[in-house]
Amino acid sequence: MKPSHPESPPLRIVIVGNGMVSHRFCDELSKAKFDQKLKVDIFGEEPHPAYDRVHLTDYFKNPSPETLSLGNSDWYSRKGYKLHCGLRIEKIDREQKTVIDAAGQSHPYDKLVLATGSYPFVPPIEGSDAPGVFVYRTIADADAIIRHCEGKSSAIVLGGGLLGLEAANALKELGLSATVVEFANGLMPRQLNQDASLVLEQQIRQLGVTPLVGKGAQKIERSNDGLLVSFNDDTKLLTDILVVAAGVRPADQLARDADLNLGARGGIIVNDQLQTSDPSIYAIGECALHRGQIYGFVAPGYQMAEVLADQLCDGSKTYQGSDLSCRLKLLGIEVSTFGDYLGEGRTLVHRSPTSYRMIVLKRDCFAGGTVVGKWDQTHQLQLAIKEERFMTPSEQAAFEKDGQIPEGDALADWPNNAIICNCTQTTKGSLSICISSGCKTVSSLGKATGAGSVCGSCRPLLAQLCGESGQEAAYRPKGRKSLSTTATVALLACLGFLLLAAFPEPQSVQTLYFKISKLWHESLYKQVSGYSMAGLSLLALLLSARKRVRFLRQGNYGWWRAAHAILGTLCLATLVAHTGLDFGKNLNLWLMSCFVGLNLVGALAGLSIAMEDRFSGPWSRRIRSLVTKAHILFFWPYPVLLGFHIYKAYAY
Repeated sequence: MKPSHPESPPLRIVIVGNGMVSHRFCDELSKAKFDQKLKVDIFGEEPHPAYDRVHLTDYFKNPSPETLSLGNSDWYSRKGYKLHCGLRIEKIDREQKTVIDAAGQSHPYDKLVLATGSYPFVPPIEGSDAPGVFVYRTIADADAIIRHCEGKSSAIVLGGGLLGLEAANALKELGLSATVVEFANGLMPRQLNQDASLVLEQQIRQLGVTPLVGKGAQKIERSNDGLLVSFNDDTKLLTDILVVAAGVRPADQLARDADLNLGARGGIIVNDQLQTSDPSIYAIGECALHRGQIYGFVAPGYQMAEVLADQLCDGSKTYQGSDLSCRLKLLGIEVSTFGDYLGEGRTLVHRSPTSYRMIVLKRDCFAGGTVVGKWDQTHQLQLAIKEERFMTPSEQAAFEKDGQIPEGDALADWPNNAIICNCTQTTKGSLSICISSGCKTVSSLGKATGAGSVCGSCRPLLAQLCGESGQEAAYRPKGRKSLSTTATVALLACLGFLLLAAFPEPQSVQTLYFKISKLWHESLYKQVSGYSMAGLSLLALLLSARKRVRFLRQGNYGWWRAAHAILGTLCLATLVAHTGLDFGKNLNLWLMSCFVGLNLVGALAGLSIAMEDRFSGPWSRRIRSLVTKAHILFFWPYPVLLGFHIYKAYAY
């Protein structure tokens, strides 16, 4: 952009839409080097500023807009932008170069950016407008679903694609049993072939979600017991709530009314500069149709936002399309597709009960791939496809046998934002900075960043990155025997609390039992044991924070975990001295129940961890995850109840 006169008016940019792509464009715009001032107005239909729609499921755990917020009104103000929330743009006047909002106000523009996104597609099903039928797209949709699900137990999701599986996960978070119905013959039909879909079906069924494929809903009827859904195979299902997640369509009505060029099946046609048929109007994100392609993921929209910000600065960047590769985590299950994953070529497949891995080869070079289930080589596969690496016949045979690809020296070529340590989310870039600063061993990298100090599975990668070899790469959490023993003792102690009656009152003051009973009767002893138990609990909490607090990352993680279990067992022993196994009443009963429950599920979590080498598979992982989450859940009310207990002891 040519230098302008100091008195020249600012460039007026109007952005219609305030979603994730719009927010990224605003951010990129603030970083761009403009030669004149900007006057930026952003209009969003929703009452909330831009939020992370990709993680809408998290809203069901914590229904607050701040959970997903990308930037509040102050964020826009600091950048000099004016945000209009809850205000819809009704019309574009291309001749006057203005937009008219729902209140009838006119807003002039020099450049207009359409980032209107998409809207949920509802198939023409009889009864789809009945009470209890919802779509899954916005915070308002989530709020409506949460309100309706109170006291409900069952749900059906129409659509087995990405959106449908996310909706099923959200309903599962609300405690409902979810059934996913997909018209195609497999889940995620746009990304997965039938074999991969079958593995995904098996995985989500083990997680408590029922998949039904090859079925289409024909009619929805309201009954006294809920909603009765009739399908094309003459079957019927009764449910409390039905969520339609059958895909989205580009929100292009505003452009259609303005006579901009649209695709035959919708979408605002844009060129490589992201201009529409009107050179002053641009489109980015899910509403844009570029070279016949509409992208349904946020990453291409972010790339468009970066290109457009450069374009408005008279930069040279153009949009050449985006890779359709994706890495997703649906219901905790990893699903990835890369390159030409549905293209023609030779396919190599490795299948197990819990995973599916497929590589597409063209002229014996990596061309595409599909992964369902956890695999520590997923990123290496993505890189091999990007570089079109050659795969020898022996490597092909090895992959089909054991499901692994040769690592080679690819780690040095990984991008800086690649995650090396999943436990601490440490990237290759952070590790490279530490290496250049003098960290030359796995241990020194762990001390500097925390990488490799938790589960240790990334230590071979750390060794490769810093050029170290030998036993440093080998790492196993220690203390499993101590953990197993202590967890067993804690479990038996908790069962004793639940099954045994309180210690009886002493019959004579001359017995040894009378002296022992003073521990749970006399105030001084009770204060000592009570504060000891509180201190041990605090120390156990401090040990559990080892993953997140860098200065605590000393020694082997397994020993710290065993120490956490030992402290919990000592707490139980102190509780015996404090209460004499008497749960008490009212507040005391709540506190005792919470504390015993906390230690009971903690003991189960410890046993599941200690025996993970002996018992593996999805069920064992699921049990470990459930008891660990329950352990954390029981801890939340504990400090509050303990605080009230201490206050009551001194105030009354």
